[in-house]
Amino acid sequence: MVDRHIDDREVSEYGRHFATEAKKLVEASELVDVAKVIARVLGAVEAVETEVAKAKAQRSEVRTERGGTAEAEETARDVVTRFHAYLRSLPKGTSFDFEAFYPGKNLGDVAALKPADLVAKAADVLRGFDVARNAGLDAFAPWKQEIAAAHAALDGALSGKSGAANRSVTATAGLAAARAHFLKTYNQVAKPIVRGVLNELGRGEELRLFFKDLAVQEGRGRGGNAGEEAGTEGG
Repeated sequence: MVDRHIDDREVSEYGRHFATEAKKLVEASELVDVAKVIARVLGAVEAVETEVAKAKAQRSEVRTERGGTAEAEETARDVVTRFHAYLRSLPKGTSFDFEAFYPGKNLGDVAALKPADLVAKAADVLRGFDVARNAGLDAFAPWKQEIAAAHAALDGALSGKSGAANRSVTATAGLAAARAHFLKTYNQVAKPIVRGVLNELGRGEELRLFFKDLAVQEGRGRGGNAGEEAGTEGG
């Protein structure tokens, strides 16, 4: 079937080729308004082109968000690790609640944490600042600020990545729908109408001149009639 060979790039190539050639048939038949057929095909082409642009933009956004997430992950891991080392370096006798920040006073394998788990880890450490024995220590204030900033940055990066990925999926679905609409308009509407006009004019053999995919099919060795008939299917 011809529609299996028409990719997103070929939608523009074949659809606009048809529009150019079909102008020669405008007002050639009293039965059909070919100009309206051209407009219908071009509208379907433009819809696909719009969705292609959207899909490309969303894929680019997802890549950008991934880069931002990696940087935020590194920052969060670093500050959570450094704060643990800082607490261990405090002089014996310093009054604070170590386990409020790190249960068992253990850092754990921070390097192995997935981004979402790292967000949770940073949130756990942040809650430790609210414990009564830790809340009043001035030395902890800059640490709290740095960890809170790292947590917010990573959480925001993950949310942005998810949103961009979801928008990319939506854009891809929109492209599939637009392409399906083009194939239906091109194969099931434009081809039968133009075939009828050409037959009316006694020029039925010229159909492939208006539909470039039919010539491509012939070039692939499928034969003139087989390619032409396949071109009427799809959608």
